[in-house]
This record gives sequence, C-alpha cells and structure tokens, in this order.
Amino acid sequence: MPEFPLTPQERTLQVFCRIFAVVYALGGLGFAATPRLTFRLITLDRAPVGWTAQATFWNVLACAMMAAIATSCAVVAGRPRERRHALLPVVVAKLTSSVLAALHLVRFGGQGSMALIVVIATDFPLFVVTLLVYRAAAPGVHSAPAREGPPAEAAKVQLGVSKS
Repeated sequence: MPEFPLTPQERTLQVFCRIFAVVYALGGLGFAATPRLTFRLITLDRAPVGWTAQATFWNVLACAMMAAIATSCAVVAGRPRERRHALLPVVVAKLTSSVLAALHLVRFGGQGSMALIVVIATDFPLFVVTLLVYRAAAPGVHSAPAREGPPAEAAKVQLGVSKS
C-alpha cells in the first residue's frame, strides 16, 4: 500500500508531539528528582515549610501523569495520522487539572493558592493549544473532508477453496 505524505497539519501535530514528549518527560523527571525544589519554585517559595506524606502522595501521581502524557505524545509523534487519537489523554489531563485547580482555588483560596494559579496558568493554555493542534490534524472532526486512501481494488483479497 503506498504511503501518502503527511499534510502540513499532520506535520505540525508530529512536531508538536515530539517537542511535548520531551517537555513532559523532563517535567516528570524534574518532579521526581527534586520534588521540594519544584514545589518551592512553582509557589514562588510561598509553600508551607515541611514535606508531608500528602505532598509525597501527590508528587507520585504528578510524576505518573507526566510519564503517561509524555508517552501519549511520543506515540502520536511516531505516526501522527494513524495515532492522533492517542493525544486525547493529554487533552483530558490538561483540562482536568485546570478545572480541578480552579475549583480548589475558588473553594479554598489562601494558603496554597499560588500553586493552583500556576497549574491553571500552565495547563489551561496547554489544553487549548493541544486541542487546536489535534483538531486541525483530524479529518472529519471539522469541516475539512477526509482524505482518500488507496483504491478499493487494492484492498480486495480473493479467497477460494481448492479441490484436492
């Protein structure tokens, strides 16, 4: 079957996913290697003193999420046309973290609010950009027509039973 060249939108998706596979992997490694420093930097050193079991618990989950979304991006970068839907977990993760951070900010405010503001300020724009790049490269999701593949005859397979 002939290989069709990537469209400009699919190439954009591929480059985007290559870059963010590295960004998310490095972010996860940073969270894992220096959890206290990462939290202090994100909160502009306004974090409460001490490192609790709760902070460790959430750090483990944050590292796992970064590994998962880095993997999703790497999978899409390999074959953006066929695997673009593997980017949906990244879209969902960024939307979920933004919405939950906003809800917690409204509910609790005060102490810890800087960390929540940083989550919203980083993850919501990433959600929007990721969704836009995904939709631009996805035929049929918007008004652009789907591209045609190989002729139907190329896909036909003749099956038969031989008489012995």
